Amino acid sequence: MKLYGYCRISTRKQNIERQVRNILTVFPDAIIIREIYTGTKFQGRKELEKLLKIVQTGDTIIFDSVSRMSRNADEGFQLYEELFRKGIHLIFLKEPHINTDTYKTAMGN
Repeated sequence: MKLYGYCRISTRKQNIERQVRNILTVFPDAIIIREIYTGTKFQGRKELEKLLKIVQTGDTIIFDSVSRMSRNADEGFQLYEELFRKGIHLIFLKEPHINTDTYKTAMGN
């Protein structure tokens, strides 16, 4: 079981290191994936696409915020559900109430 931290910024002027620090503070063993991407869809995010191909059941992806996964609620929910069904744990540092373990408990699983 591997821990991945996914960090994304939209422009080169933004500082990705804040997200990296936030994740490593809580999960110092996380493998950090950095993405500089402009746009609203998760398709086309090369590093996220690579990550989605290698994660396996039992692995965890940590995001500083749900907005780093997707800016569009429909696509974000679709990706969340897909990863949840595959047994990938999702952790959102700023929105812990939507972590997959919390969701699983709420669903009675």
